[in-house]
Amino acid sequence: MNNTLSLLKQHHNGGTEFVELMKNSASDRFNPDFWQSWATWIAPVLSDVPKIADFGCGPGMLLQMLRQRYPHSHLIGVEYAPYMLEVLTPELYDVIAHDLHETQMPIVANSLDAITLIYCLHELNQPITALKTVYDTLKFGGRCFIMDWVRVPLPVYLTSQVTQDVFSADNKTLRDIFTHFIEHNRYLANDVSWLLEEIGFTILEQTQTKSEQFVHWIVEK
Repeated sequence: MNNTLSLLKQHHNGGTEFVELMKNSASDRFNPDFWQSWATWIAPVLSDVPKIADFGCGPGMLLQMLRQRYPHSHLIGVEYAPYMLEVLTPELYDVIAHDLHETQMPIVANSLDAITLIYCLHELNQPITALKTVYDTLKFGGRCFIMDWVRVPLPVYLTSQVTQDVFSADNKTLRDIFTHFIEHNRYLANDVSWLLEEIGFTILEQTQTKSEQFVHWIVEK
């Protein structure tokens, strides 16, 4: 567990600024295209009182939006980073502090209508435990909305992420750039699809979003 906290702290440059970044960029992540996919693939399987969990929920921005859309829903935010946990709002949703590398998630098996896993897989040293937990806690016929970075060539990544001449950058800047390059380029899109199918999911949709760096999957148990 301490390894996970160290990993997250490294990825998030300590945490505080990253919390604000996640808050300020929420409308970009959860944009009209996101909600159109939600309406097409997730909304049809929700119960009258939806039970939805956001795994790796960060500061809870998606949960706030879901509370507005589904005021009578049972919402669960799963997070492990302390700087994220301290800004969550347990009055609006249940909060579970849990390392997604670990088993025994305190959610009843086969109970969730839907799970979201947004820009979370690339944070994990290994994603299988988290994906198996998603599978175990979804009800049969339940669906998961996954969105994440996928591997692209270095020039493509640098062009989209770095505004300066990388070959003139100082060592600290280079260290930050390449730390995030490794983090954001863990898996090919087909690697994630293979993992999902091996675990038992049916992939309903796999689509690039924004650019070739980002893909979303809709999967069903």
